[in-house]
Amino acid sequence: MTAFEERTDTTMLLQLVLLGLISVIAVASATHGDEATLWTSAATRQVIYLVVGVVVFILVQRVDYHDWAELWPVFYGAGLLLLAVLPLVARPISGARSWLELGPLRLQPSEPMKPVVALAAAAFACGSRGKLSLSRLLALGVVVGLPMGLIAIQPDMGTALTFIPLFLGVAWLAGIRPRVLLSLAVIAALAAPIAWFVVLEPYQKERILTVFDPGRDPSGTGYQVIQSRIAVGSGGVAGKGLFRGSQSRLNFLPARQTDFILAVLAEEVGWIGVIAVLSLYLALLLRTLRTAAIAQDALGTFLCVGIASIWAGQIFINVGMVTGILPTIGVPLPILSFGGSSLVATFLAFGLVASVRLRRLVNA
Repeated sequence: MTAFEERTDTTMLLQLVLLGLISVIAVASATHGDEATLWTSAATRQVIYLVVGVVVFILVQRVDYHDWAELWPVFYGAGLLLLAVLPLVARPISGARSWLELGPLRLQPSEPMKPVVALAAAAFACGSRGKLSLSRLLALGVVVGLPMGLIAIQPDMGTALTFIPLFLGVAWLAGIRPRVLLSLAVIAALAAPIAWFVVLEPYQKERILTVFDPGRDPSGTGYQVIQSRIAVGSGGVAGKGLFRGSQSRLNFLPARQTDFILAVLAEEVGWIGVIAVLSLYLALLLRTLRTAAIAQDALGTFLCVGIASIWAGQIFINVGMVTGILPTIGVPLPILSFGGSSLVATFLAFGLVASVRLRRLVNA
């Protein structure tokens, strides 16, 4: 074993890089024909994001995760402050003030906030395993709910909802009592009508209704779902071939290089390619859960389960959007969707997981 392998989870890094390379190819295919030079194309930028992600992964996993956990109040507080200020200073893009623009760079603070909140929730909950009282559960809800609420205000409800699996995963591992779980289910059921009539905007309600009947507004809210289903279905088993997808090439499929990148892959490489991609995600998540199982302390276990939960939830939501079984709420597919903030934040999160794995024998 080389010195690099001793200090790096090479298996996890390889899984992430493979997904990154697939992303570059998919983004290149989705944006093929756009007016851009080699150096300004989306695919070239995705390569740059991938390189930055690899560097971040290596740097993060070489620092003891206990050291990262000690700094969670600093990261968490800075993240909350940035999320609170963002709607006041950011210009609206696609109806949301979610991006901080620094010259040519565009950062979406809600993305790096995901691993930060996972770290905060793990540090908070590691002393509650087996005895998560209602008060501790509510406190954990505040830790996760504050950034979630600030993101929802932007408004970016899709990203906000991805924090729910994190809360549920950490709460389950911490030993949530059955009666508390039942109470939460009752509260959620009672709150659903309030959310429908008070919280949700008309366009959000329309997106939910469109899931059950895309034909109710085929040129509006149902357009993305209809075009995505056409792309997925037309790919068949083996696909039409790379750079040959008519839905993306002819600009029928909106957000083809971002939220609906999986539809592009389904059309061009078929179900064989989609299953291969989902298998890579499964292998990555299983390795994360295996790391949680062999971690030598509660902090490492909670951190790995939290990260696995939030990214598994994001993958599930995106696949549901693309196949039309869930509303279109603007959730990208981790790593594969074009975008630097999401890709680098994902490498950062799994760098924390690698830090846990590399120190599984020294924290007993």
